[in-house]
Amino acid sequence: MKGILFGVFDMLHEGHKHFLKRAAEQCDELVAVVARSEVVAAMKGKEPRQPLEARMQAIEAWDKSITARAGDERERSWKVLRDERPDVIFIGYDQDAIEEELKGFGIRIVRVEAYEPEKFKSSLL
Repeated sequence: MKGILFGVFDMLHEGHKHFLKRAAEQCDELVAVVARSEVVAAMKGKEPRQPLEARMQAIEAWDKSITARAGDERERSWKVLRDERPDVIFIGYDQDAIEEELKGFGIRIVRVEAYEPEKFKSSLL
């Protein structure tokens, strides 16, 4: 079974690792879609601290069984879903905004519980 998840993964921390690990435990193959810096800037008003390649490399260095790939060039175009054809989409505890859009693809969605969000949320680090 192939799973996919989405995130910025800036400064890979324990919260990110929890999200990735819990998702990886539930599928045979996991693709982590890492948001492009320009898309993050458009969504959040600022670019990530790390460039895209560094964020992708951090994921693959932490767990070699996970494939990291760059996200779509346009925010919420979801081309990556057509390319990867996952069986399941994993979303984080704080990804309510994308959940409704993703439901329209007819792919099973699994929410991964938070890991100490008061301590390991990227905006706090």
